Amino acid sequence: MRGLLRVALLFMATVIVGCSAETQPSPEHMSFGVLGATCASARLAALHDAGVSVVELPLAWDRYQPGAGRVDHHYVAEVRERLNSCREAGMAVVLSPGLHYPPDWVRGLPGGVLRGSGGGVPEDEGAELVFSAAARDAAQKYLAIVASDLGFEGIAAIRVGTNASGELGYPGPSDGGNERGYWAFGDAPQYGIGLAEGVAPSPMPGWIPGSSSWHGRSVTDEQVQRWWDWYSRSTVDAAVWQISELRKLGYQGRVHVPVAGRGVLPNDKAKAIEGGLDGRANPDGAQERGLDYSAQFAVLATLPGVDVDFTGLDDVSAVRAAAAVPRQDHCLPTDTENVLTDDVSQWSSHRYTSALARRAGLGLVGENPGPPDAPFTGGSPQSHSLAEQLRTAPGYALECGMTMFLFGFEEDLFEEEASGVSTEDYKEVIQQLKSAASSL
Repeated sequence: MRGLLRVALLFMATVIVGCSAETQPSPEHMSFGVLGATCASARLAALHDAGVSVVELPLAWDRYQPGAGRVDHHYVAEVRERLNSCREAGMAVVLSPGLHYPPDWVRGLPGGVLRGSGGGVPEDEGAELVFSAAARDAAQKYLAIVASDLGFEGIAAIRVGTNASGELGYPGPSDGGNERGYWAFGDAPQYGIGLAEGVAPSPMPGWIPGSSSWHGRSVTDEQVQRWWDWYSRSTVDAAVWQISELRKLGYQGRVHVPVAGRGVLPNDKAKAIEGGLDGRANPDGAQERGLDYSAQFAVLATLPGVDVDFTGLDDVSAVRAAAAVPRQDHCLPTDTENVLTDDVSQWSSHRYTSALARRAGLGLVGENPGPPDAPFTGGSPQSHSLAEQLRTAPGYALECGMTMFLFGFEEDLFEEEASGVSTEDYKEVIQQLKSAASSL
C-alpha cells in the first residue's frame, strides 16, 4: 500500500505545482470523510480516531414529509439528534436533503414524474424537478421546512442533484423500460402546461431524437444542436434553481453538485448531432442523461461556492485507464489546457471531469463508487473491490486537486467481515497520505 500511495502523492504534487492555488488544495489540508453517516457516538469516536473530519448526513424526503402538508415529527427528531451528535463531535456535516427520495404524493402531482420519449416513466421513482411547477413548489416548501427544523450551523456543504441518484442529469436511457429513452416529453416541457417559472419549453415540440423529420420537413443539424442545448441546459438549470432556493433560505456555505462519468465527449457530441441523436457516438448513455459537462460546468461556475462532486473515483473507467499504455488514469497539470483538444477517449472519468471542473474554475470534491456489487454503483466484473477503492481513490482525489474525499460508505467500515475494509484501514490510508505529502 505504501508504494501505491507514494506514487499517487508524487502525481498529486505535480498537479498542485502546475495549477492555480484557487482550485488546488495543499495535501495536508484535504478533508477525509464518509458517506451515509449514522452519527452514532461509538462510530463517531472511531471515525475521529481514524482522521475523519467530515460526514455526509442523508435525509429522505419521503420519510420527512410522508403526506402533503404533513411532517413526521418522530423522523425529524431522529434527524435532529443525529445532526447534533455529529456537530458536538466536531464533525463538519455535508447535508443531503434527499430530494431524490420524493414521497408518492409529490410524484402524483401534475407533471410530478418525468415522461420518456417512448412513453414510459422512470422506474427509479424520482420526482420531476426539471420542468414541473407543482413538483418544484413542493420541493421548495420542503427545503424551507428542513432549514427551519435543522438550521445551517455546522453544515459544511449541501448536495443538490436532479436525478433519482441525487446526481446531475436525467435518468438512464433504459430507466423507463424503453431502449434509448430521453426525458423531456411530459406536458410541461412539450406544451408548457404546468411548466415551472423561468423554464423554457422544447424548441421542437413533438420531435423525438433520432427522427429525421419534424412537421414534415427534414431536421437540420442546427435544429438538433438547439434541441440538445435546451435538453442539457434544462437539467443544470434545475440544479441552479435548487442552489438559488437554498440561498434565499439563508444558506451561504458550499454546495456540492454530484456528477458521474464523463458525460458526452466533444468529438462524440459532434458526431451525435450530425446523426440527429440517433444513438451513434454514445458509449456511456450520457446523451439520454443530458450530460454535457463542458457547457454545464460553465453555468455552475457563474455561481459562488459550488463544488463538483465526482462520485466515481476508482470506477471501472479508472481500472481500464490504468491498464492503457501509457496510463490514462492520473490527473496531469496539462489536462486543463488539453481536455477540449486532445483525444480523451481513454482518460478515466475522474481525470476528464476533474480537468473540465478546474478549467471552469469550480471547486472539486470526490468519492469512490462504493461496493462494486451494489446496484447503484455501476459496478462490473472489472471493478475494483471496496478495499482496493480505499487504497486508490483518495490518491486520485489528491492528485486531481480535490479538497475533500468521502468514502462510501460508513456502514462498510464497520462491517469488515463482509466489506473487507475497516476504520483502521482508512486510518492507515489517511496517515500515509499525510506523511507522504509532508515529505514531498
